[in-house]
Amino acid sequence: MREADEIFEELRPSLSRLAYRMLGSLADADDVLQEAYLRWNREPRAEVIVPHAWLNTAVTRLCIDRRRAIDARKETYVGPWLPEPLVELEAPAADVQAEAAESVSMAMMVVLESLTPVERAAYLLRRVFDYSYAEIAAMLEKSEANCRQLVSRAEEHVRQRRPRFDATRAEAERVTGAFVAACASGDLNRLVELLASDAVVYSDGGGKAKAALAPIFGADRISRFFLGIIRKTPDLAKLKAITVNGMPGLLATLDGQVVIVLTFEIVEGRIVKGFIMRNPDKLARVGIAE
Repeated sequence: MREADEIFEELRPSLSRLAYRMLGSLADADDVLQEAYLRWNREPRAEVIVPHAWLNTAVTRLCIDRRRAIDARKETYVGPWLPEPLVELEAPAADVQAEAAESVSMAMMVVLESLTPVERAAYLLRRVFDYSYAEIAAMLEKSEANCRQLVSRAEEHVRQRRPRFDATRAEAERVTGAFVAACASGDLNRLVELLASDAVVYSDGGGKAKAALAPIFGADRISRFFLGIIRKTPDLAKLKAITVNGMPGLLATLDGQVVIVLTFEIVEGRIVKGFIMRNPDKLARVGIAE
């Protein structure tokens, strides 16, 4: 049993990455890993030929089932639904920035939300985790030809909606810093300059925190929206620079509690999309640096 536990713990980080990318929820990912762990310990060792294949298959199938349940919950969700943010109070190491930004950025996670559970699994397994079609077919219990079709369909879907990662991390940090300065000074014109004319902002309050119930479109409306929030609650202008899903982001607190996590998609020096997390359930794991 101890050997089984050691194997599971060794593979836990990669299993956790798969589960989060499938589900967009840390709590649901934890539940899936716990169920996979229980099944792993019940499985006769003689039945397990390749441990990592067995565990990745178990997690993938559990995620597909959980994904369907999440999609059902989204049908009655109040306002826009955004994935739970992965927040780091420090910038990620240089050698993991590129991988993190491409595969789990908030913009990419939002795109993945529009895939079916099986399409999402096939796409992630092939394009992010580099499994062969034979391996994916075994994991999804489908033919290789069918898996190729799933990946192809998902790739086309993602390509049409794919985040345009033109900004380097340094450029994203510069634009994010300029956004903070403009908010702090109440500079409407500067905010408008930082936003693309067709920019859009999504705000997730889940009916548990005050948030826009529909996306906000256009540089002027978005700028006035942010300045209006700060005008009503000046302390929210004290934004802390953090890393959100591998890219620069911002955090706001009130009375020692995290109340906002914000991140942007930036193209050619301008903000094209903003993602505001206000749902306290999705901010529960975000710490505050001392």
